[in-house]
Amino acid sequence: MENKHVKLNFRYDINALRAIAILGVILFHYKIVFLSGGFAGVDVFFVISGYLMSKIIINAIDKNQFSFADYFEKRLKRIVPALIFLILALTVIGFFFYFPEDFKLNQKNAAASILFLSNVLYWKSSDYFAPASDTNILLHTWSLSVEWQFYLLYPAILLLLNRIIKNRRFLVAFFVASTLFILVASILFTNISPTASFYLLPSRSWEMMFGGIAFFSENLIKDVKWKKILAIVGYLAILACFLLLDTMMPWPSAYTILPVVATFLIIIANYNEFGAIRNTVVQFIGKISYSLYLWHWPVYVVAQYYGIGTNLQSVLLLSVISIVLGYLSFTYVESIKFATNRMILATMAFIFVGTASLSYFNSNDILYKEKTLQIEGYARTHKKELELQFNKDICHVSKMEDYDKEKCLCIVEGKKNILLIGDSHLGQLSQSFRERFANTNVHFLQATASGTLPTIRNYEGDDAMVRKLMHYIYFDFIPKNADKIDGVVLSGSWAGKNNVDEESILFGIKEATQHLKKYNINTIIIGQTERYNVPYATIAARDYENNSMTMRRYLNSYAYELDNFLSRDLKSSYIRVINVKSIPKLSSKDEPYMADSHHLTKYGADLIVDKILSDPIAKEFFGIRKSRRKTRS
Repeated sequence: MENKHVKLNFRYDINALRAIAILGVILFHYKIVFLSGGFAGVDVFFVISGYLMSKIIINAIDKNQFSFADYFEKRLKRIVPALIFLILALTVIGFFFYFPEDFKLNQKNAAASILFLSNVLYWKSSDYFAPASDTNILLHTWSLSVEWQFYLLYPAILLLLNRIIKNRRFLVAFFVASTLFILVASILFTNISPTASFYLLPSRSWEMMFGGIAFFSENLIKDVKWKKILAIVGYLAILACFLLLDTMMPWPSAYTILPVVATFLIIIANYNEFGAIRNTVVQFIGKISYSLYLWHWPVYVVAQYYGIGTNLQSVLLLSVISIVLGYLSFTYVESIKFATNRMILATMAFIFVGTASLSYFNSNDILYKEKTLQIEGYARTHKKELELQFNKDICHVSKMEDYDKEKCLCIVEGKKNILLIGDSHLGQLSQSFRERFANTNVHFLQATASGTLPTIRNYEGDDAMVRKLMHYIYFDFIPKNADKIDGVVLSGSWAGKNNVDEESILFGIKEATQHLKKYNINTIIIGQTERYNVPYATIAARDYENNSMTMRRYLNSYAYELDNFLSRDLKSSYIRVINVKSIPKLSSKDEPYMADSHHLTKYGADLIVDKILSDPIAKEFFGIRKSRRKTRS
């Protein structure tokens, strides 16, 4: 390869890109509403990494000086020390901070992070009933694992291409075509397996390869005026991504092209004359961006565990703490020049063995009372009961193919046939409804699916696999059986679509009820239950351990705001169940009210169904003449 890219002047623009990317990620993670697309900062980092790796590798190949040993040594020294320090610190903090099972899981995550396999672990352990990702203190290391896996494979691929394709133009054309092919395949794969596509290298590699295209293209723009225009377009496009994208959108997808191309434009423009990007603060944030990325998420997770919200004051406090920790890590760990890799590799091996050992032994269980651990571990020890509560994989499904139409939509002659349409928030009540009406003339049909509201319209982020069920129910089953359906109960995690505006949620509900009204089907809507920022059982266990009452500190305020909004407009058919102060948070058998941050246990579901059936709207709907309360303890 002929070297035309030897210019190594300092790139203020790339350092500014790092600053922009990390600030977007931090403010997104800290729940700043207007930066709903800040997660795209990770994609900006991917493109930067691809560009820099291409520059390093290809320049060395052009000079016949590339060495795998030298290349990996530099990568190791750049990335690993700060990560090791983070994991050591979090292991010590986690010992006193986590409950035993969470500590065990944290050490498993730590071992995977050290091996740069955390992205694979998080993909494999993804489960609807798994602990919320917001409580995983090492969740953010998935992107480091993706980058490291890319670092391992990329030089070998470039060396192979250089050996096979001697002509630079043909090589670049092949590289660009391969990148576009992987991009298209990634978009298609996201539709098939969104979680795998999000976490795994094959569907992310095109973003880093775009950085490679930027390297091949960086000398194409000669005119300073055009350089400036491209840079402005790129910066504005990244800002637009941060403001307009949201987590309801599939990712990676066609939307991901926006931040990737925006970063590409800034890199090939190589325009460093803007005063804003040369600003001392911007350059400082860019310089410490790696260490800042490492520390910002653990700071957030710990804050959430202690009930520190995400109001403006809290965000400022958490941001300052993160910057201080990032600076200390950069200065005293990341910037240290290690003389040899042996110490780094030995430390990695020590931490891997240590974390793996700690994940095997619940070594901090002596810190807690036995009953505290029983409360905290309820969802793990009662997983089968929770699945039965939903009628999981029969009438509550994750894809249409698993749905049993014969069992779930069986109409019984001579009975009042009530159809339950919803997501997991109605699925969790289905067993309790059936038990309450076991000896009556009411019969329940069920069509509930994970992660989709019971509406006719689709919302961003809805899984096409489960939207098929809603489409079938509304446009096939109901039209054919309307005269046999005596009523429909709609319910969902209305506040779960927190990137969809309130009016859109309300419109979706009204559209569904109007559709049912065309077939003379009476409908009631069950409102939003509480949502918590931390798993409910964790809060209940800590309160039991410390003899405290901190529940309200962890409540998600948006759930209340949306419930108030919906109840005002839908009051004639809307049954409110949120903030039921009369409900004991633990049963007499120490069963928590909720299994995670927003799903009820069977104990909680029984109490909520009793609450629903005591409401005048439900009494009229079900034809209840007298109370049928039957409190479970």
